[in-house]
Amino acid sequence: MKKIKYLLLSLKEIFIVLFIQYFILIFSIILFNGDENIYIGNILLSIFSIIYILSKKNIINVSFNIRNNYFIYIMLGSSISIIYNMILYRLNLYTYNISNNILFLDILTSGIIGPIFEEVVFRVSFIPKVECFIYNKEKVIIITSIIFAILHFNFLSGFIAFIIGIINGYIYIKTRDIIRISLVHISLNTISSLITGYNNLIFILGIILMIEVILYFGKERYL
Repeated sequence: MKKIKYLLLSLKEIFIVLFIQYFILIFSIILFNGDENIYIGNILLSIFSIIYILSKKNIINVSFNIRNNYFIYIMLGSSISIIYNMILYRLNLYTYNISNNILFLDILTSGIIGPIFEEVVFRVSFIPKVECFIYNKEKVIIITSIIFAILHFNFLSGFIAFIIGIINGYIYIKTRDIIRISLVHISLNTISSLITGYNNLIFILGIILMIEVILYFGKERYL
């Protein structure tokens, strides 16, 4: 019972940030005309939230080490995105159409700023709080991933969010490096924004990338 109480208290910051975001989003839709203004409002709000959370002491390691193969994390996110989206398009479970006029803003918000915001909130901030009262790392990863998925309010989005939660939760607990988890999430969302339909060659490329990633981590035996 105490753990549930502590978990709810740990979620307080997430709920506050999300409440403010949705409030401003609704306010922007009512007040402004045009999708561009809504995108810009979301960008500014997400940046503010990121800065606010990262301003807390001893919360994050942002050191950049050239010896870390960061490109492999881009490959990881890209391969997951390609395979998942190709399956959805093949099964006619997903359609994605966006105006070229706001494609750049969509990539900037959903592909770059959004993923960084989510990693800061759900991995960098939330995981350490859960670790204070749940000492089993696997349980921490699963619990935070389930909550991350539920808060996407959509089965298809929630499913891939759960997968990313598991992968990035593991990476973050092992490395405490926001760069790696951000690269995975950014590459996944950006590729998702660029894919507009099923393509055999792209599907094969995704499988090849995934195999390369698996072989790399299997050989290196570390993140």
